[in-house]
Amino acid sequence: MLHRRRGMTLIEIVVVIAIMGLIALVSVPAIGGLMDLQQRAGARELAQTYTWLIDEAALRNATFRIAFDLDRNTWKVEVGDPNTVVFGTPEEREQYDEELQDKMKRFTKRELEEGAAAELEDQTGRFEGLTDPSFTTEQALPSGTRFAWVWTPQYGEDGVRPDPEYDPEEQGEDAQGTIAYSYVFSDGTAEHTVIRIVDEDDEEDGYTVQIEPVTGRVHLLAELVDPAESLSWVPESGPSIE
Repeated sequence: MLHRRRGMTLIEIVVVIAIMGLIALVSVPAIGGLMDLQQRAGARELAQTYTWLIDEAALRNATFRIAFDLDRNTWKVEVGDPNTVVFGTPEEREQYDEELQDKMKRFTKRELEEGAAAELEDQTGRFEGLTDPSFTTEQALPSGTRFAWVWTPQYGEDGVRPDPEYDPEEQGEDAQGTIAYSYVFSDGTAEHTVIRIVDEDDEEDGYTVQIEPVTGRVHLLAELVDPAESLSWVPESGPSIE
C-alpha cells in the first residue's frame, strides 16, 4: 500500500516565501499611495472651505471662525459678528483681556444682569454653528491622518499643537480637545493661517494649507511650510517715491 506524502518540500517553502515577499513589495507602495491620497483629500477639503468662506463672508457681512480640535482631528465652521476682535499676537490678546476685565469691574452685578455691559461682552464676537447642510456638524479628517499643528499670529511662533497626553477613551467621546481658531473676515480677507495635516504615524509626511493675509489666497502644498518664512517674499518696505 502506497502512502501519500504529506507536508511541503524545502523548495516549495522557498517558493511560497518568495511569493509572499513579492506581494509585500507590491502592497507597501499601494498602502503608502492610499495614505498620501487621504492626506491630500483632507487638506483639499479645508482649502476649498476657506475659498468658499472668503467669498461668503463678504456676501453675508459676517465673520467666520474655523475651530480646529487638534486632539480629535475635527474642525467646524462657525459664524459671528462682523466686528469680531482678532489679535495679531498673544501679547495683544492678553492686554485686551486685562483691559476688558478692568472695564467690566466698573459695573455692578445688577447692571451686568440687565445687560449694561452687553456692548463690551460682544466685542470679542459671539459665534454659533452654521445651518448650511455641509457644515451643520463637525468635519473629521480622513482615517489615518491628523493635525500636526495650526498656526496663526495670535498663537505665537509655535502655533497650537495636539496634547500628547490626550486620551479619547479617558476623556469621553464628547470631550473637547485642544482648540485653535482661524478667522475669515466680513470684508473678504482672512487671518494669516498655516495648517499642517500629516500621516498619523509620521509627522514628516503630509500636506500644508496656507491662507495668505489680506488677499485670502489659499495654497495647498506638499511640503512643510515654516510659518515665519511663509511670507518671506513680501518686501519689508514699499517702493520709495522720489
